[in-house]
Amino acid sequence: MAKPREVRGWIVYGIGVAVSFLMLAFRLYYDGPVVHTSPFLVLSWIDVPLIIGILAGATAALGLHQALWFYLVKPGGWTLFAASFLMFGVATLFFYALPVHLAETTFFFLMFIASLILFLFVPSLSYGSRAWLGIGTAGDAGLLAASLYGPLQGMSPLTNILVLSTIAAEGVLLLALLRLLQLAFQNSRTPSPA
Repeated sequence: MAKPREVRGWIVYGIGVAVSFLMLAFRLYYDGPVVHTSPFLVLSWIDVPLIIGILAGATAALGLHQALWFYLVKPGGWTLFAASFLMFGVATLFFYALPVHLAETTFFFLMFIASLILFLFVPSLSYGSRAWLGIGTAGDAGLLAASLYGPLQGMSPLTNILVLSTIAAEGVLLLALLRLLQLAFQNSRTPSPA
């Protein structure tokens, strides 16, 4: 049974996901078919959707810290936190990049579905199951390969900050998931004291 702190944490994480949807709504409004000028702070790229995305990340980090509180004192606990937060970050970056792909509806919906799966997959990392970690690792490797395909084929520039940050986040997430998978296999091989 989940502890009350974990439940509160997952609820706050869900609020972070809802704020990410709000960020997507603002991105679609400002960068959709009819382009509107987004209000911004000092620099033009620090606009309303970016600030809402940062707020979503902060809310999700707070929720994950609460939800994974009892895992943080165990070996690999901070790796679990980092992998969970990076998975949320990759999904949010996909949301942030969605308006660029409005012309290609198939790619738009595939990217949207991938974001939803990533948002929903985050809690399963806390189970420590080798099967779930293996599925997450394979899925992230597939996403990384798909994200690298466009820039390597010349469809989008690799120097674009959004493309580069998404690829970097997917790469670090893959390393964190591989470490969690390694820890899961090590824990299954250690004999239990009798």
